[in-house]
Amino acid sequence: MAAPTELVVAGELHSYNPATLELVGSVRATEPEEIPELVAEATLAQGAWAREPLAARKRLLVELARVLLDRMDEIAATVTAETGKPLTESFTSELLVSVENVRWLAANVEELLGAERLRFQQPYLWHKRGWLVYEPHGVVAVVSPWNFPLAIPLTEAATAVAAGNAVVVKPAELTPLSGEWVERAFREAGAPPGLVRVAQGVGEPVGDALVRARGVSKVLFTGSVEVGRAVGIACAERLCPVTLELGGKDPMVVLDDADLERAVSGALWGAFFNCGQVCSGVERIYVDRSVYEEFCDGLAERARRLRLGAGENPEAEVGPLISAEQRERVEDLVADAREHGAEALAGGRQPPEPLLPGWFYEPTVLAGGSREAGIEREEIFGPVVTVQPFESEDDAVRLANDSPFGLGASVWTRDEDRARRVAARLEAGSVWTNDTAYSYGAGQASWGGVKQSGIGRTHSKHGLYDCVRVKFVDADRGRVAVPWWFPYDASSADGFRGVLGVLHGDGLGARLEAAWRHRRGLAHLARRYVSGQ
Repeated sequence: MAAPTELVVAGELHSYNPATLELVGSVRATEPEEIPELVAEATLAQGAWAREPLAARKRLLVELARVLLDRMDEIAATVTAETGKPLTESFTSELLVSVENVRWLAANVEELLGAERLRFQQPYLWHKRGWLVYEPHGVVAVVSPWNFPLAIPLTEAATAVAAGNAVVVKPAELTPLSGEWVERAFREAGAPPGLVRVAQGVGEPVGDALVRARGVSKVLFTGSVEVGRAVGIACAERLCPVTLELGGKDPMVVLDDADLERAVSGALWGAFFNCGQVCSGVERIYVDRSVYEEFCDGLAERARRLRLGAGENPEAEVGPLISAEQRERVEDLVADAREHGAEALAGGRQPPEPLLPGWFYEPTVLAGGSREAGIEREEIFGPVVTVQPFESEDDAVRLANDSPFGLGASVWTRDEDRARRVAARLEAGSVWTNDTAYSYGAGQASWGGVKQSGIGRTHSKHGLYDCVRVKFVDADRGRVAVPWWFPYDASSADGFRGVLGVLHGDGLGARLEAAWRHRRGLAHLARRYVSGQ
């Protein structure tokens, strides 16, 4: 079968199975000119939604989780067909992740987004009451990638909706059918018309039109550094807040006291899960030299035993890469690494006798080689992992941090104190001990990175706060004078010298001295405060 070429044909966006290259289905492509109408519809829905009580948002989220459970077989089949990932991964990394996050939002939205009462510590403000009020941005644009075509846009849309926003989702053009499920699931859960909409099409021009659309008040983008930088610039031009999750090159640090069997198993899954197309996948492994050879032998042997195949095959453990271009990029990085001295202990090639016509590549373990190789700096986003030895804990930390990315990292050791010590030194948004990447499915855990892995956070209370504007609101009966209002005179200045000394002087003696020295000024302010004039 010839490889698919054009994605958009006669106004239809086609989706192909990367394992079989067969057409999965198609959706109507959104024209860039339609974006303002979608945003306007979302704006209208959001105005009414923002006035609903938090309890209503909770009810919608509970129903959304129910829909995902009721439709899980259909959804999983769609995701597997579009991505080629094993069906098990469609249930775990897509559906389980989505349901867990939605249920966490439902359980916590009322507590986290209810008006927060403030207590004033300043004596001259004791007559006031204050609150922090969390208000929605308005319409949030969610621009999502193809590697997790349900979990990423759905959890981000659910967070934005929980915060009182409406959402327009732009799914990746390679996985439009999975993206359609986001709008469909919200609609079946009873969301008001227009509250969650999907715009289908190629990133440029459809995604660009959405990011730049008047009426979009917040952008959540997940994707490459290059595109993320362009999105950030577009948002900055109109002062629109943006959250960017731009991938990673996660290091795995295996210390000399690690449980090697567990570490090998964790590395195997962390590197080859979703065919390595994971922003928080293990791409670099640093192993204490004393256990380096044993670890490499174990990982290579396990990698060679992984079963390739289409995701619909229940025996398949590693599916295909998403496209021919992605496989070519992986092949180029591996070839360059070999030229720089790396040895392929496993894989390093396409399957010699392909069972299917898709974009398969063998799980690959590269040992050694030069730090100058491109694979040491660039995100691989494929079933390839590099392994290097280190001499000391300091050396391991240095190697792990020597990257432009900082999304996640993991430490493997039996010593909890040692794990915490190393974790504190690693430059990453998440650090896991004897595990990797699991916290994306835990709603209470924040998600996001440092350095070129992006800005802002999704998930957890911080993800909710990323989707609101914070407003301070107070109550004051207007019966108490404000002593720093006009008129000013010498006594006013002297009085505030006393206020500063009494409230913030260094120790009781200094405070008493300030009270005595500026007693006349303080008395002047007190008379104004009490008299109300």
